[in-house]
Amino acid sequence: MIEMYHFWDSPCCFKVRMALSEKQVDWTPKLLASVQFEHLGSEYQAINPHSIVPTLIHGGKVIFQSNVIIEYLDEVFTKTSLKPETAAQRALMRQWMQDEQTFLFPLVITMSFNLMMTLREKAYGMEQLQIWSKKHPDQARAQDYLNRVSSPVDQVALDQAIEKFRWHMERLEKQIVVSGGPWICGKDYSLADVSIAPLLDRIEYLNLLSVLEECPRVTTWFKNIKSKKSFLDAQPPFEYRMWGPKKPIPNRQVGPDAPHGSFPSK
Repeated sequence: MIEMYHFWDSPCCFKVRMALSEKQVDWTPKLLASVQFEHLGSEYQAINPHSIVPTLIHGGKVIFQSNVIIEYLDEVFTKTSLKPETAAQRALMRQWMQDEQTFLFPLVITMSFNLMMTLREKAYGMEQLQIWSKKHPDQARAQDYLNRVSSPVDQVALDQAIEKFRWHMERLEKQIVVSGGPWICGKDYSLADVSIAPLLDRIEYLNLLSVLEECPRVTTWFKNIKSKKSFLDAQPPFEYRMWGPKKPIPNRQVGPDAPHGSFPSK
């Protein structure tokens, strides 16, 4: 039996859901409300002391860190493989997985915070956010969060993140040329593709696909991956997306019982 604690609108959780779908593994979802800091509660911290999401539980074993989880799934469920054939290709796969976590994901966080997270104060009101933030075990971090969501968009940081992400996409373009495509490591669809695809989903949701203007092969790669069943299975339902350019906040303040920090699409 597999259980997974996750957020719907999280690229890290998205990639694990993709891997589970690719492996055709049944799993039980344990959905957490990020805006209410449920992942910081004592019950979840007893499972994952780092309070990070996702967390996979398989046969009593607790596994966290999204890239560790998807490698674990690939090694345990071997009917289909999500790793290339050669050692050199597998090293390349892991390099891109590491780049995703070290470089790409932090840039997406910067873009997301400026274009999505700052809308929470407008939607819920500072009073409600302050109530939820009291659950945070590190009150200094909680206060920093409140300060940031109530501040104007940091346009300089946003522009820099966009340009850096564009540069990485140009690197990815060259990689697909060298590998021969259609996937990152060549003919074999791999964990590198699974790892990076959810970030492009977020970029599209932020209306920032202009970062791919000079990257026709990455554009085709993303189009191909969006048609895969695993991508469609793993993609967040619109009603659980955070507010952003494609989902404006409603014209009325959202109550604290709104589902998982989101708001119905209608």
